[in-house]
Amino acid sequence: MKTGINRLSALARQYMDLSDLKTTFKMLKPFVFRQWKAYMAMFLLLFVDIFMTIAFAWFFGRMTDAAVKSDFTELRRLIPIGIILVLVGIASNFFSIMIETITSNGLKRDLKNHLFHHILRLPLRQVSSRRSGDMISHFTNDINSVDGVVGSSLMDLIRLPLTYMAVFFYLIQIHWKLSLISVSVAPLAILAGAYFGLLLRNNSRLIHSLIGKINNTLTETFQGFQVIRSFTMEKLIYQKYSSSNQKLYELEMENAKLSGWFSSGGQLVSSLTYLISLCLGAYYVSKGVISVGSLLTFVSLVSYLVNPLTGLASQWAGFQWSVSALERVVHILEESAESPVVHEYTPLFKGLTSIEFKNVSFSYDEEKKIFSEFNLDVPKGETLAIVGPSGAGKSTLLNLLQGMYTPQEGSILINGKSREEYTLAQLRSSIAHVPQETFLFAGTIKENLLLARPGLSSEEVVNAAESANIYEFILSLPKGFETEIGERGVRLSGGQKQRLAIARAILKDAPILLLDEATSSLDSETEYHVKTALRTLMKGRTTIVIAHRLSTIQEADSIVVMDEGKVVQQGSHVDLINEEGLYKRLHQLQYFEDENPTHIVAVNA
Repeated sequence: MKTGINRLSALARQYMDLSDLKTTFKMLKPFVFRQWKAYMAMFLLLFVDIFMTIAFAWFFGRMTDAAVKSDFTELRRLIPIGIILVLVGIASNFFSIMIETITSNGLKRDLKNHLFHHILRLPLRQVSSRRSGDMISHFTNDINSVDGVVGSSLMDLIRLPLTYMAVFFYLIQIHWKLSLISVSVAPLAILAGAYFGLLLRNNSRLIHSLIGKINNTLTETFQGFQVIRSFTMEKLIYQKYSSSNQKLYELEMENAKLSGWFSSGGQLVSSLTYLISLCLGAYYVSKGVISVGSLLTFVSLVSYLVNPLTGLASQWAGFQWSVSALERVVHILEESAESPVVHEYTPLFKGLTSIEFKNVSFSYDEEKKIFSEFNLDVPKGETLAIVGPSGAGKSTLLNLLQGMYTPQEGSILINGKSREEYTLAQLRSSIAHVPQETFLFAGTIKENLLLARPGLSSEEVVNAAESANIYEFILSLPKGFETEIGERGVRLSGGQKQRLAIARAILKDAPILLLDEATSSLDSETEYHVKTALRTLMKGRTTIVIAHRLSTIQEADSIVVMDEGKVVQQGSHVDLINEEGLYKRLHQLQYFEDENPTHIVAVNA
């Protein structure tokens, strides 16, 4: 017995916990205030709705009494009133729906824009730690659940109690004893709503989380379709998706069952109240205490003594559903962003630029440091090549330079000033980066090239394409520069995508150039032409080149050999090739691979 009481007490405390609601409303408050005119209109229509509820009941009762008494004069007087009430009711309902839709959709639009704007400003570390399906779920599922917190739902928190009080005081004037008896069963509705609302909230959290996981599966499936086919993973992926889908179905069925029990309980309480009122009211009519019209008015309004209470409980349950979704959005919005505005193209550096890593220490987590008191100097206008085995920290250096991550210790100096003294927009606008894994957006070739810098002329685009040795290929396409390349450039080969990325870097015309395996996907002939273009591009620019092929960096002013986050060798190609060390071993290994390639023999069946 005691255990059951403690459990109910714990459930009650959990259910009445307003911390999530406070956090959610704090997040929504500025968006609600933007719609204040619409909310004022909804507030005024709320009183019209309450008035119409009582007015129709009054009209129904008066018409009945006039009919029973054969009072045709009264009937003729009431008919115009009835017509007016109908017209006002239709107009009120129309404007309520319109304003509610405008308010709710406008708020969701603003919230989605705000969330997207915030995500664009999040540090790379925070974005990369989240799965894309979960992020998409915030827009497609979580924010769309805001209807349970704003719009008519928010107005119901005001309308339902006011309706209850207005109807109760009106019914007391008809017969106070009957009114008190009718409300005696109402607390049952509140208790039922509280209990089922808590269960719905807990179940809803599981549903929202599972929807995010399903979206992850879908996103990974469509992005990795070729890998799925190559490894014949269709059955495995299907089983994973269908299993999650089945679990979602079961959770939704549980939600339907809870909602059904809640609705049935409310209907039971409402029916009991109606029967009690009707039976007692009929008794009072037979005794001449009230008229037939008064009884009909009473029983038509008595549901409003129960429905507002069950409605409040239902509203609370709806809040639990919405809050469980919106709290996922709140977690994203609570994360610190990089800067107060979305980055724009605002180049800062002009002419030759120096770069210095000074006592830099960095780790992605607390377990393993990538760099510890790392030092590296890149003089103005020189080309520095970085080589080393995988995991040496080469690409991490480029990410740190671009402000994708922040070192825990030390500083990165550009032209003698700390990187933090520049805005991220200024910093990144002054750096052209050709990454190892080329990313192209869905759209045309021209649209992807114009991302480099606003206001570029067609002539500049053509010149960049020629320099990257991609112009002839573009002209061979049916629509030339207007050719659609598909999502992530799926219709292009790896080499073609990389040459477009190089053309994009050429168009940016930034004083700092970062090349991360920029020629890794090119055949020997194309590599020769691109290297010629890059040689021209690197003139007058400070360039950092990460290369796997040592043959591509022999002309660099200086070569740095890295291993496990440290500089183990530095010098020119000639110096390093004649020195015992990692560079010579890497060079000998690549020379052996080039001289003894692996032959693949095709056997015709």
